[in-house]
Amino acid sequence: MQNITKVSRTVPGLDEQLRVRLVVGLNQNLASLTDLATAYKQAHWNVVGIDFAQLHVLFDQFADQTRDYVDLIAERAVTIGGVARGTIQAAVEHSTLPAFLIEERDEVRLLEELVRRTDILTADLRGAMDESAASAATQDIYIEVVRGIEKQRWMLQSHLASRWLGDGREPRGGD
Repeated sequence: MQNITKVSRTVPGLDEQLRVRLVVGLNQNLASLTDLATAYKQAHWNVVGIDFAQLHVLFDQFADQTRDYVDLIAERAVTIGGVARGTIQAAVEHSTLPAFLIEERDEVRLLEELVRRTDILTADLRGAMDESAASAATQDIYIEVVRGIEKQRWMLQSHLASRWLGDGREPRGGD
């Protein structure tokens, strides 16, 4: 009887050096996406301001979407024979995002901080997307995640734009 439970750590048609590089990159982005998802939850719990109700829901929705991207990235790392490093400890150690302002509650500042994080993450994801061109399946996942994070940024920016007066320099009701 053959051992059908054996797990192969190689992927047919995927060069071993490329596979290792892809797993490292996937785990780097897994850490940053986990970080972003928790930043959205932090903002969701603490936001105050005139648009509290809308932003409370939006931040929760984005946390859920981002966790879906975490799952895609983690599963790809495992699919190609790696290990997904998806703990909070791994996120703290490997995220490229700056520390989130834990005490911040102001909706405008939270929006600005989240936009800043999506900008950093999008640049990282686009780099990974380019570097994964030799693995179309991995690149396809990055394309999906980039598309989603860029849409989140657009929506966050739209909320910020509603705060500005016609001259584009002064926030309404700002400090």
